[in-house]
Order: sequence, then structure tokens, then C-alpha cells
Amino acid sequence: MAKRAPNADEQQLKCRVQQTCEKDRAWLMTRQPFTARLMMQLNLIAVVDDRLPTAGTDGEAVFVNAAFMAARSDADRRFVLAHEVWHCALGHHRRELGREAERWNHACDYEINALLSSLLGHCPDDALYHAGFAGQSAEQIYARLSTGSRPLRGQTLDVHDVGGLLGNEGEVNDPDFTPRPVSADNARRWQQRLVATAQQVERQDGKGSLPAHIRTLVEGLRRPEVPWQQVLAAFIQNTLGGNRRWLPPSRRHVYQGLYLPSLRSQTLSLAVALDTSGSCQRDLPHFLSELAGILGACDRVQLDVLEFDTRVARRTTLDESELYRLNQWECHGGGGSDIRPVFTALEATPPDVLVAFTDGHIDVPQNAPGYPVLWCLTQTGQKPTAWGGMVGLAESCVD
Repeated sequence: MAKRAPNADEQQLKCRVQQTCEKDRAWLMTRQPFTARLMMQLNLIAVVDDRLPTAGTDGEAVFVNAAFMAARSDADRRFVLAHEVWHCALGHHRRELGREAERWNHACDYEINALLSSLLGHCPDDALYHAGFAGQSAEQIYARLSTGSRPLRGQTLDVHDVGGLLGNEGEVNDPDFTPRPVSADNARRWQQRLVATAQQVERQDGKGSLPAHIRTLVEGLRRPEVPWQQVLAAFIQNTLGGNRRWLPPSRRHVYQGLYLPSLRSQTLSLAVALDTSGSCQRDLPHFLSELAGILGACDRVQLDVLEFDTRVARRTTLDESELYRLNQWECHGGGGSDIRPVFTALEATPPDVLVAFTDGHIDVPQNAPGYPVLWCLTQTGQKPTAWGGMVGLAESCVD
């Protein structure tokens, strides 16, 4: 297909939309100064390019399809611009962590659109939106979507991987459409910008001027904690590093600070014990979706999933092609909690690692097994024994 640059009429459309978007940014400065201040960190670039159907950002610029924006109402157009800003501010690129891309994109849009609906008092009719997701993180929403409990409404109004569009075919290729790869440095800069902007707003308007959801995000960045997902990934890496091929690491995760295995000939044998008592039920979907994302970086996986109460109620074996099943996993609550039958069941074929998801109120063996154990504890959980590693899932898994 022959490619061409925008013609004279298309260039005029670009200029007109570019001017309109700049006016939209000025409008936001008077109505939503917090979002507008963040938007000032981004270049606004209108393009006429068949590869970009709507809008998107690479963390340095917001690219908008001129025809798409020209067809939108004033309120919709401003919403789309603010939407791109919040993709950057919320760090959605670095938070994906190997999740299923389409479901993660939907979760991110639900998070942003609920936030902007409150800030702007408007949400496009065809955008993904659910009032029940207000104040929830994309991770929490992702876990709900993965269970099928929330039907999709609307559609995504932007492209989340604009860099991936450059290899697409199209008759019109605009030379101004030049997205760059998202880098770890860029993600860190946006964290700093979010905190700095919040400080400016608080100095001018008072401590209580930030919306609750934004205040929670900012406080988390001011007092950063290592995400439990990263702790879990690092535990697997450090435990198996002596006899597994962790170099070269998976390049798609390096920018997130996660050094996960790339192609290797050996199989990762991982056992997961799931405490199916009632107190753990609400946390299981989110935990399992995160685990699937982490293991998605491994090319060969043998996953042994054991659900237990006072016995091993169900045992399922999955390989790397079946990890998606963790996103739809359904457990049934049991009575008491005794993990000792799990260790008995693993005696014949010990795993490389056992990850035990529990609240810690369980009976455990007196002595440690001959393989590493990581206790993943729910928000109110406690470590059930002195041996083994520990990670607190805290509020990361709580709706």
C-alpha cells in the first residue's frame, strides 16, 4: 500500500484540532487545575494518521486523531485529554505486570473514567464506566472483571500501546506521529510529578482540597512500599536463581524493576496452596490473577494448585498454556484450616517452591520441608510458623 503524508485539507484539520485542544487545556486549568497542571507536562499533538484511530499517550506526548476529536463534543474532547493524562499519572504502563492485556486495559479505563466522572461531572456515553468501580484501583477492578461478575459497558476511547501502532499499515502516515517506548525513568518522573502537583494544590487550596482517591494515591507514593507482587516475583527469582536460567531476563518486565526469566529449557515447578476458608474467599481472585501475570514471564511452568481446609479438597495441575484459568478460578469455602495434608500430598513429588495463600490461622507441620515456602497472608493474616518467607498482601487484594 502506497503511503502518503496528510494532504492540504488534512493539515488544516490538524491545525484546527490542535488549536481546539490547546483551548481545552486552558479550560481545564480554570475548572480542574490539578489535572491541567499534570497535562502541562505533556505535548499535545494532533495527527492525521490511519494507524491511530482515536488517541493515546507514550508518557511524553498525547497524540490525538484529528478527525476523531473533531467529531466529539466539547465535554467528550476534554474528557479524552484528561483521560490520557491520568494514564500517565496512575502509572498504568508499569502496573500491568504481565496481565492479560485487553482485560487490564478495560480495568484501567474503568479506574480513570470513574475518577474523571467525579472530577468533570461528565463521562462519554460510549466510554467504559461503572459507578460501582468508583475509588477502586485497576488491580481490584481487574480481579472483578476476571471473575465475569461485571459485564462490560461501552468501549475504550484510546489506544494504550501507541508505540505498537508504528508497525501497522495505513495509507496516511503523519510524520508528527512519533510515539516513544515507555521507560522506567518516565514512570518515576510521573510519580514525582503527581506528588509535586499535589503539594502545590495543597499549599494553595488547603490540605483537604484533593479528591479522596487522588489523596490516597499521593499518600501511597509519599510512603512507598514494595508491592507484594514484586516481593513474590523476587522470591521465586532468588530461590531458583542457582539452578535456573534467569539471564538474560525477560525484557518486557525489566523496565518495571522485575527481573523474570526469559526462554529456558527447564520447567518451573511451583505448588500453590489455597486456604479455602471463608475469610480468604474475597482475596483469592486478585491473588490468582497476579500470580498468573508473574508466571506469564516463564516459558515452561508446571503449576500444582491444592485447595485445602482440613484436607486437600481439590488438586489441579496446570502448564504454561493453562495459566489463564487462574483468572476464572472459583474456590468453595470449607470448615477448619489445616495445611498439613498439603505437605503430605507433596511428599512424593516435592515442588521447587510452595506458595501458601492463607490468613495464617491454620495448623502447620512442626518442621520445615526440604523446599522453600512463602506464606502470602491476607490483610488480617499472621505468619503461622517461624520458618518460611512471608509477604503481606494487605489492602492490595481488598475490594
